[in-house]
Amino acid sequence: MFFNKVLVAVDDSEQSGRAVEMTIKLAKADMFGTIVLFNAYDSGSVDITKLSSAQKLDDLRAASVTILENYASQFAEQGLACQIKKAGGDPAPLILDIVENDSEYDLIIIGSRRLNKFQEFTQSSVSDKITRLVTIPVLVIK
Repeated sequence: MFFNKVLVAVDDSEQSGRAVEMTIKLAKADMFGTIVLFNAYDSGSVDITKLSSAQKLDDLRAASVTILENYASQFAEQGLACQIKKAGGDPAPLILDIVENDSEYDLIIIGSRRLNKFQEFTQSSVSDKITRLVTIPVLVIK
């Protein structure tokens, strides 16, 4: 085993699907110990001053669980175990918090959105923020 604990940041994008596929390949080669699938749902889009906000948050959490369970089933089909974790908020700071608060993580795997040069200049991707700010290795899957 090369990495003891790996955080795989996922959403419902094609890039996350490729990141999960690569993680499964590497896990089957005994590269990883514990694998944690993580999804950040956009709780910032919920106006907590409205009565309907509780339902919207429940819907976001349910969608997050669905995403995580879909990916976890891919691991299970290959005979691999993984844990799932979710949180509401901005993905980059949440990922940084997770790895800073749990020193057992020694790798992050994340998909890349493939921004063009203008998009890179005007908006930073989650994978870019993570690679610049985290102190452990990051595997970015394109």
